[in-house]
Amino acid sequence: MDKPIRGPALTRVIQDHIKRHITEHHLGPGDALPPETQLAQDLGVSRGSVREAVKALASLGIVEVRHGNGVFVRDFNFDSTFDLLSYGIAFDRSRIADILQIRTWLETAAIAEVIERITENEIKPLEEVLARWEEKAAANEPITEEDRAFHCQLYSLLGNRSLIALIDVFWLVCYEMRLKTLTPSPIAMIGLQEHREILNAIRKRDAALARQRIRESFRHMRSLLKERGLEK
Repeated sequence: MDKPIRGPALTRVIQDHIKRHITEHHLGPGDALPPETQLAQDLGVSRGSVREAVKALASLGIVEVRHGNGVFVRDFNFDSTFDLLSYGIAFDRSRIADILQIRTWLETAAIAEVIERITENEIKPLEEVLARWEEKAAANEPITEEDRAFHCQLYSLLGNRSLIALIDVFWLVCYEMRLKTLTPSPIAMIGLQEHREILNAIRKRDAALARQRIRESFRHMRSLLKERGLEK
């Protein structure tokens, strides 16, 4: 390196070098990066500096450190987005309503195309998710997995992995903040009925009704926000 750089600036330089290496060499998920020693030699820096930069990239979900095996490229993901949103909401709880609104916009915007593409065979797995939901709620068991699976499975039909990941991130953020009770309670059964109404609208191929049902399914979250003074 032409002139000495230290601290955060050096970490950024090394990060940029690693990211350029990934793109210029067309590396994909699971591909290995050069060893720390080689990266350090290429940049004329210490292995410790490379290690710090790699840790930062790992925290962003760009690379994965496999101890004893090396550093590998990760698939594109929204891990850092989830961490940032979770922290942002904990830091400023007034943002919770914003996150919920974004999630509503995403799902209501995408549902029309889902209705255009979905087949009867693809509706059946969604019915099975709701059947498991009912069984768990009746047995006084948490239905978290079923709630999450319904939304992920529904929008996976569009084949847009980034959309699915974003919807899942917003679901996780809402769950993280416990905006909706997903433990056994009357609300679990109410949520089940709301999701059945969404599926019924989809089965009728009625996009307007499906959008309405999705908006209604978020009403318990909005009510909790209002109770806590977080939404007007």
